[in-house]
Amino acid sequence: MKKQYYLLASAMMLVAGAAQAQGNELFFSEYAEGAHQSGVNYGGAANSTGNERAIEIFNPTTSTVNLAPYSVRRYSNGSLTPVDEERLMRTTGANTMNPSTTFVYANGEATLTDLRTAANQFGGTPYNSNGPNYISGGGATTGNVSYFNGDDAVALVRYPTTAGQGTGVIIDLIGVIGERPLLANGNQGGNWSGTNPLDDIPGTPPTQVFVSSANQTIQRRPDVSTGIRTNPLPQQTPGVTPPTRNPGGYNIADEWLMYSTAFNGPGGTSNPGGQLYNRFGDHLDYTGPRAPLSVGLAEFNSNISIYPNPAHGTATVDIKNAKVGSVVVLNNLGQRIAGQAKGAGQEQIKLDISGLKAGLYFVQILSADGSLKIYKELVVQ
Repeated sequence: MKKQYYLLASAMMLVAGAAQAQGNELFFSEYAEGAHQSGVNYGGAANSTGNERAIEIFNPTTSTVNLAPYSVRRYSNGSLTPVDEERLMRTTGANTMNPSTTFVYANGEATLTDLRTAANQFGGTPYNSNGPNYISGGGATTGNVSYFNGDDAVALVRYPTTAGQGTGVIIDLIGVIGERPLLANGNQGGNWSGTNPLDDIPGTPPTQVFVSSANQTIQRRPDVSTGIRTNPLPQQTPGVTPPTRNPGGYNIADEWLMYSTAFNGPGGTSNPGGQLYNRFGDHLDYTGPRAPLSVGLAEFNSNISIYPNPAHGTATVDIKNAKVGSVVVLNNLGQRIAGQAKGAGQEQIKLDISGLKAGLYFVQILSADGSLKIYKELVVQ
């Protein structure tokens, strides 16, 4: 009897990424899903709409980066496909980022001066319409990523040349694609959260700092030099009630720090007006390495295809103008179905998938020099 193979739970939504952290690609550096209440004035030009939300992108490279290939996506409420996607487009000036600079993408209904002054782009509004930078296809139905909530996954995406054309690869991720974190009582309305020690006062023991994607303004840790390019394990243990933290699962505090909160400590008194956003527009604390922009990832991805798809019995990996070191399909037992690559740049690799159970799989493809890694969807019938 043939063995039945199943998709690794941890690989359910793996996304393309580089194998080494070199500070050679854009990544998310600040995020805020504000607690400000609709109809209340907090010092802005008008009453808040409750949409004081923004996300910042940092260029750690030594290159001036053309933003034309980049977009942001939102995976809402545990969706496996994006519900919103917008290309990055400056409101004024050249659509580029100089080395060591930031790009702020803010909600178009934000009212606070700190956000409106720092914003380089305002997301499409209102909620159910498509802005001028909307990207259709790929599952996205609107272009309003700026309406993210604390339980949505948000991704930074790079395409080969122009955002929305060809295959985009995820180069950074906040949250877990396919998971919607729940509150402790099992109700909806959870967020990406966690704690990690932080030496906030020299000479004193580290304190546990709570980091959350809701009602806080958070920054990437100074030494983080590259984005999350592999979908993490779920934050909460799947199928367990009430929700419990999944050992080894996603912990936003591993890479993020809270610098302002709407609460006086976790579970403390709510103070929406106390949440600050005054660090948007810079990432001066960055201490990571720097390198020229990595331009090979999207090209590597676009030069490799798998057919037929869906497939039964055998699938072919077609490689053009790309040197591949390995091609692997994994199952939940850690077993591998591998195809031998010669690194020739022009070749076809046959995968025997006759022992796979019908379903959605991902094929891992590693470049010959080990610097690039991508994952391709494969549907087995």
